[in-house]
Amino acid sequence: MEDAKIRPIRIADLFYESIKNIFEYGVEQFGFLQALKYESLIYEEVDKLPLRYLAHPECRYLSTKDRRYRTIILPAHFILYRITATQIEILDIVSYRESISHIKRRRNIKL
Repeated sequence: MEDAKIRPIRIADLFYESIKNIFEYGVEQFGFLQALKYESLIYEEVDKLPLRYLAHPECRYLSTKDRRYRTIILPAHFILYRITATQIEILDIVSYRESISHIKRRRNIKL
């Protein structure tokens, strides 16, 4: 693998908004406990990211030569993040049902 240094994480505000929406939807559809479990799963994956950021696959919709856009695959969503020279930037959490053009727009998220 490439140089696997521990890098700090920055999280976009959009990510937190999306988690809130996912949690609210989960409570409505599946109940409070299931929504809480899914939210915990999301945060567990984010917590592991500083050590395992190179272990996840490249985002197929945002391919680059240096493979900077990666995804953490979850049961109904994926977490989109960008690797820079100094940090990991978590951009958003995206539903698998979302259109490719909406996913591609996330390339422009600034932190």
